[in-house]
Amino acid sequence: MPGSTGRIPHLGILLAVTGTLWLVPPEILARGPDLCLWRHLFHLAACPACGSTRALAAFFHGQFAQALAFNLNVLITGPGLLVLLALDALRMLRQARGALPSRLNSHRKLTTVLKPE
Repeated sequence: MPGSTGRIPHLGILLAVTGTLWLVPPEILARGPDLCLWRHLFHLAACPACGSTRALAAFFHGQFAQALAFNLNVLITGPGLLVLLALDALRMLRQARGALPSRLNSHRKLTTVLKPE
């Protein structure tokens, strides 16, 4: 893969996260077990991030009132995820566009060298 540095691409992670949140209905997450690490680790009554996963799932399902009821942080995290996704997609397109002319030029050089006269 051109331009690969061996790191996991941000775009792939963002697509996986937003795709999962878009596929899993918030009702299923609301019925699931309480997995809040901070709440269990520090014995908090409520953590400021509790409900964020359900809020993001509701956000990506277009249920904005329900998303806000789960956690107000969704006002920042939902659009923030979409902005990060768009920025990474644009960066990837720019990199692909920048690699295209060099590939074409190397192909032209090769055909010129191999061309019988």
